[in-house]
Amino acid sequence: MRNRLWLNLLMLLLAGILILVVIYEPGKQPEPVEPKLTSLRADDISHILISRTTGEDIELAKQNGRWQMLKPYHLPANDFRVRSLLRLSETESKSDHDLGKLNPATYGLDKPRASVTFNHKTKIIFGKTEPLQHHRYVQIGNRLHTIFDTFYYQATGSVSMFLDHSLLPPDAKITRLVLPDLQLQLENGQWQRTPPHAELSADASVELINNWRHAQAQELRTGGDTKTKAGIEIYLQDRSEPLRFHLQHREDEYLLTRLDNGLQYVFAEDVGEQLLTLPKTDPAEEKK
Repeated sequence: MRNRLWLNLLMLLLAGILILVVIYEPGKQPEPVEPKLTSLRADDISHILISRTTGEDIELAKQNGRWQMLKPYHLPANDFRVRSLLRLSETESKSDHDLGKLNPATYGLDKPRASVTFNHKTKIIFGKTEPLQHHRYVQIGNRLHTIFDTFYYQATGSVSMFLDHSLLPPDAKITRLVLPDLQLQLENGQWQRTPPHAELSADASVELINNWRHAQAQELRTGGDTKTKAGIEIYLQDRSEPLRFHLQHREDEYLLTRLDNGLQYVFAEDVGEQLLTLPKTDPAEEKK
């Protein structure tokens, strides 16, 4: 009985050793770790300048913990898009060569397609792609690197791609809302309606205001006509002038063009209706 016990223990010990051999594979060289493109950490970056030949330059800055676009629009930035671009600083360098010994024109760096500069000093210049694995050539200082070809298309994307799709600024406090067939005015903490719509409860006004505060466009477009007549005005507590929008209804969507910058906010038809009409509520229900 005792011999069998020792035999079982020995077999368990051998099994454990075999498992360790499989896991750690003694003698096998570890996979080499490819160097990062830069020494910057994404969390340490607070300023981005995107320069490109295909459109306007984009300047982004982190302010009070939030990313803000400074140029060509002064508006909140799309945090997801910015964080995706920040990964460029930590992406792997697939190759690294001294550009001083090479001809920049061979790699499309004599006429760069675009560049991204982090924190005003680390500039990454995009060239063309190499023919075998289609990695993108980039230049940093006098070094030539190749990287996965994903960041170039982010850097050359539309300006609107880097903008937050929120219609209003974060924490916006509306004090007056002027719609084509309705006006809401905040007085002594209560919303006054014109026309009054006495058949609807006060909650209808609050819900409509909240719809505007939290409105997110499904798409953003640039270059809208800023000389058209405003159909909607939104007065905010911290602004002397209202935000003015031109309203259009096209097939199954609503288009709001902001008249101070030409940005066009596109909403699905059902969402647009929620921004333009008071929800049906019963005053009697409010008293219960």
